[in-house]
Amino acid sequence: MVRYGKFLLVGFTGVFVNLVVFVVTVDALSGTPVTSFYSSVLHYLSKTAANPVVYFLGSAVAFVVATVWNFVLNSLWTFRTAGGRKHSPSRQFGLYFGVSLGSLAVNELVLLGTGTILPPLLGQGFGIIAGSVVGFAGNYRYTFAEAETT
Repeated sequence: MVRYGKFLLVGFTGVFVNLVVFVVTVDALSGTPVTSFYSSVLHYLSKTAANPVVYFLGSAVAFVVATVWNFVLNSLWTFRTAGGRKHSPSRQFGLYFGVSLGSLAVNELVLLGTGTILPPLLGQGFGIIAGSVVGFAGNYRYTFAEAETT
């Protein structure tokens, strides 16, 4: 449970990183950045995109940056161990990224599945919870698996 708590805390910082990178990237890609970060946030909370592709690109960049952020923090803190690891750091990152994509898929499926019976923010909340459970289980079991001692 302690590791899951750490995993969730890292995830919360990752959400912040994701949102900041999303706003900065969309500002940069839109060609008409808003004058300040705060006004950009308000703008993106209240407006729809003239070209939604910009939001999808911003979301993709933000996902990658937040995934790298979360991987580093989870490696150094959540899944820190005195023992050896089963996989090299580069292999761990590949596994982590794959598990993160799986978590994202679970989140999206829950959001899609609850779309007709729940408000979107509640569906997203349940999706985040389901995705975090899948992400923790996959990373605990595969990404940060400890080397077997014989």
